[in-house]
Amino acid sequence: MSARDITVSDVVCRAISHSYERLVTHEPDLRVGDDPESVHQARVATRRLRSDLRTFEPFVDAQWAADLRAELRWLGSELGAVRDIEVQRDRLRTHAARLPTAEAEAARRVVRRLDADRAAARFDLIVTLSLARYTELRARLASAASNPVFTEAAFTRASDALTPVVRVRWKKLRRAVRQLGDNPSDDALHACRVRAKQCRYAAEACEPAFGKPARRLARATANVQEVLGEHHDAVVAGAWLAKTAHECSPAEAYAVGMLAQLEREAAAVARAEFPDLWRRVDTERVHGWL
Repeated sequence: MSARDITVSDVVCRAISHSYERLVTHEPDLRVGDDPESVHQARVATRRLRSDLRTFEPFVDAQWAADLRAELRWLGSELGAVRDIEVQRDRLRTHAARLPTAEAEAARRVVRRLDADRAAARFDLIVTLSLARYTELRARLASAASNPVFTEAAFTRASDALTPVVRVRWKKLRRAVRQLGDNPSDDALHACRVRAKQCRYAAEACEPAFGKPARRLARATANVQEVLGEHHDAVVAGAWLAKTAHECSPAEAYAVGMLAQLEREAAAVARAEFPDLWRRVDTERVHGWL
């Protein structure tokens, strides 16, 4: 099938089915395994599904999509509780290894506190996966993957109908970046990261209709997401260290202070990288097709 023959319904079905397959592929390890990658992939699947349902809002039944997004938000929250701890723990372990021997050991003792938090969050996740609510959501996603509830607009040619959809996502990202100012807050940078992710997902979902231009936009916004994600992770890790320092021995608190300095430096590097990166992204080559 050529790009000219692809309808919006084809694009929507492909996007939903890919994310559904990603979720079910990793579900067995979520239940019985211990691989952080499975949690990550399942969380990405739920985020993409929510984003795609919003992106394709003009082409699917509004109530059907809203109900599905609400349930995906619930599942994503359960997955996120585990994933956020894993990301923070692994990040701090890596940074602890950069410290002198004595401080590295003290830092590792502090970071091990996250293991208990992860175990508790993982227990809650396993309970979630055993609920009838999850079984029903999974069945609804299986149905959505093969038979979404479309509006009449979904049966138009994708290359005509989807350009405005991606354009809206791009304009929201561009507006958020332009509003940052010279010294943006951490929250403002995080909001730009969210917009970049939404734009990336929209471009990737619409790739069957647009090919290379959509891939180029997706890669560019993925780079934005990566740099601002590094900034966000550093800020979150720094906040956890600040809170935890009050509960530490003097030796551990000293090591935590060294870790916190590494996080501040990482956040500063990401902030410094972002303006030049954005100048490379906000070009006609990247978004001129919109």
